[in-house]
Amino acid sequence: MTSKERLAPTLETEGGLDEASAAEPGRTSTLAALEFRDFRLFWFGLVVSNIGTWMQIFGLGWLVVQLAVKDGVPQLAPLYLGLVGLARALPGLTFGLVAGVVADRADRRRLLMITQGSAGIIAAILAVLTITERINIIDVLLLVALNSVIFSFDAPTRQSMVPRLVTDRELMSAIGLNSAAFNGATLIGPLIGGVLIIPFGVGGLMAINALSYVSIIVALLLMRPQPVIESGARKTMLEAMTEGVQYVRREPVLRWVVLLTATTALFTRPYIQLLPAEAQALGVGAVELSFLLAASGAGALVGALATASLGGVKRRGAVLVASVLAHGVLLSLFAEQRTLIGAMVFIGLTSLAVMVFLGMANTLMQTRTPDHLRGRAMSVHTMVFMGLMPLGQMVLGALGTVIGIDRAFLAGGLIVVVVSTFALIRAGALREALATTSARVVARSV
Repeated sequence: MTSKERLAPTLETEGGLDEASAAEPGRTSTLAALEFRDFRLFWFGLVVSNIGTWMQIFGLGWLVVQLAVKDGVPQLAPLYLGLVGLARALPGLTFGLVAGVVADRADRRRLLMITQGSAGIIAAILAVLTITERINIIDVLLLVALNSVIFSFDAPTRQSMVPRLVTDRELMSAIGLNSAAFNGATLIGPLIGGVLIIPFGVGGLMAINALSYVSIIVALLLMRPQPVIESGARKTMLEAMTEGVQYVRREPVLRWVVLLTATTALFTRPYIQLLPAEAQALGVGAVELSFLLAASGAGALVGALATASLGGVKRRGAVLVASVLAHGVLLSLFAEQRTLIGAMVFIGLTSLAVMVFLGMANTLMQTRTPDHLRGRAMSVHTMVFMGLMPLGQMVLGALGTVIGIDRAFLAGGLIVVVVSTFALIRAGALREALATTSARVVARSV
């Protein structure tokens, strides 16, 4: 008996019910997904792990700026940050589609144990090199690239597993809470990092991050297995990758979601990674940088919680387009700020708009894709996001070195405004898009 046959009694197969649910998704509370045991374990494990991750992101950005100073070229700090982005981009573009196939063919829970454990080891190596003062920019680039390979497999696996932990009704809550787990950490992590960097240094932050991975690994061990759901004869790796890409290409809503994701990834989303350069331009130090990151995290957290409460919204495509347009406008306004307070206000608003956009994009990608293709569809989305955003970091970092990081942010924001306005006018399918659903495993609340 196949995995699909064993799980058949828990599959929602009534097409009429699915369409009714899509047309009238119903209102649920922001925290509704926490009713499900496995989602609770998953979420709390991610919260702890993500706080450690953002402490490291804060510390790593500051470390790279200091390495530029140590090398006698402080004016190249934006370029150094851009190189870190390039090191993240290449593995994401190389392994993204392969990772999607693996996510569809493996027990997703077990695969996440491997990726999270490997990321913890990388963090530990980075901590040791930094604490012993044997770190240089080449070491940083190599370790960042290796971590990007791991994340290529982690992201589509983690995202495609969420719809199997809750029911359709709670999916917006689950996606919003997942974003909150990540973006609440962007608020808390840098603030803790800004305090701890003084007594423990950058290496200490990375050591804490290495330990934080224990939480998500323990949570995964306590969760139920995520068996593979087979759909027809198994295809070759190339055929499976092609099937996923073709599905996204043929589906007009998903095609526009990926296009807008690519645009923001290249021209605006790298603002987080380039904030150390913005702090340098404002003439502030590491503590003030943590304030900027925390302001961004606060806005992102509000956006994530807002997304979690939007389960009753029908036209999610329209919300997606409006939020990406707002993101471009707000980043352009952020570029014009010359004070720390003004920068904190607009970086927070920018991050709020980004989280609504990403939440809607994630929902449309997941609910409009059948389970047996979900890992591959999400890998296309992740590959674009993860591969192009670091590449955009390189482009904006290099441009910022020439014309100033503020002008680079302004240019990127205006490009996103133009593209999103075009989508608002021309992409009727996206504007009218509902979150239609496909037959899938229904989670049980325990």
